[in-house]
Amino acid sequence: MSFGARAFVFIIYSLLGLSFIGETAVLFWEFGPEHALTFAAFDSHLFLFFPTLGLVALAAFYLPSCAFVDLYARHVTLGKLRFLIGMMTLGVAAWFVGMGLADNPHRSVWDLTPQTLAADRSEPAGCGVAGEPCRRIALLEGASNLTAVSRQRIGVREFFRSCEAEPLIESGPASERRRFCFASTPLSPAPWLSTDAECCEAQQRFQTAIDEKYLVAGQQSLTSQVHNVLLPTKVFFLFILLAIGILLTVRHDGVLRHYPDKIGRIEAGVLIGAVAMIFFPLMSQGYVQSADALFGVQQKGGFRSIVTLMSFLFGAWALLILLFFFRRRDQNMEIAVKLAGVVASTIAVLKYDLLVSIVARVLGSGASEVSVALLIVLAVVAVLVLLFPYLRRGVVGSDAG
Repeated sequence: MSFGARAFVFIIYSLLGLSFIGETAVLFWEFGPEHALTFAAFDSHLFLFFPTLGLVALAAFYLPSCAFVDLYARHVTLGKLRFLIGMMTLGVAAWFVGMGLADNPHRSVWDLTPQTLAADRSEPAGCGVAGEPCRRIALLEGASNLTAVSRQRIGVREFFRSCEAEPLIESGPASERRRFCFASTPLSPAPWLSTDAECCEAQQRFQTAIDEKYLVAGQQSLTSQVHNVLLPTKVFFLFILLAIGILLTVRHDGVLRHYPDKIGRIEAGVLIGAVAMIFFPLMSQGYVQSADALFGVQQKGGFRSIVTLMSFLFGAWALLILLFFFRRRDQNMEIAVKLAGVVASTIAVLKYDLLVSIVARVLGSGASEVSVALLIVLAVVAVLVLLFPYLRRGVVGSDAG
């Protein structure tokens, strides 16, 4: 495997890794630890996944990526041209998708400057006393209340509201359960419980307040500006991993023939990277659950509108990874693992909402300082073990290749 291939992948992946860490670092620098943790946990698929498990995936797929770059450079007909066209295609597609997501008219609380959020007040002024709700609560308070409740429960699906009338189902006060509304009610031991109509109106006002303030010059946070610039790099990273999953299947024989001494480490990296990437769709679904509770299920658009499709694509990607890994294995083992995969998939489908709720509690809007610190430590250890052979020997006892 040539030095040029390794250097090329190292430079690209280092730039991606720095962008992952940089965006989260800007969030904490701008908003301070307390508010930044609230925002990072709410959008954990952005601010927690990429600088931790995203780096693990980069380290895990480093050697497989080097193998493919070297393979196309030296062993594939017109490989350099085909590789260049493929990279340009992924880059252009990532840019268009990233810009499309950045143009979402609905913004998050952290898209506004700390000064704007500090000056924001509940509406009308003085509301929220004596248990009475507000027309919409202060933006920071709403986000903080969601974090507080999420840390006490497994998921917040029970706070979803039906904001569109269903003509085929009878509805009315007699059949409606009043619930706490994050967008209108201060959190207290005995808070005011709102109807769906009351909360839906408050959710709309809450989101509209963010969107209108964001359009005012000088009220966009630095984190928001950095996020809009770096968003295509995250999309590019996801596209690269999807491409690697396809190439592992299509070019399996070539990798096995040209890099037999590396195949053990390639397989190990692929499996570790796949496990790390499983959390991205789960954390994304956890974000959607939290956003639906705070902003309302009717306010779709942007990233929330593609989470289901993205989860399906990563499920197919994981199957490709499984196919690659077990093509060289014993046939009986392959059959047993495939059956186990079917059983695990069935359980995941039947209990998917519960699984997402657990992820939202531990690594989503309910994440605590302890869970975030543990995630960081595990990610650092995994990256070091993957990248440095001496550390890998100490952990697994040997170095395969």
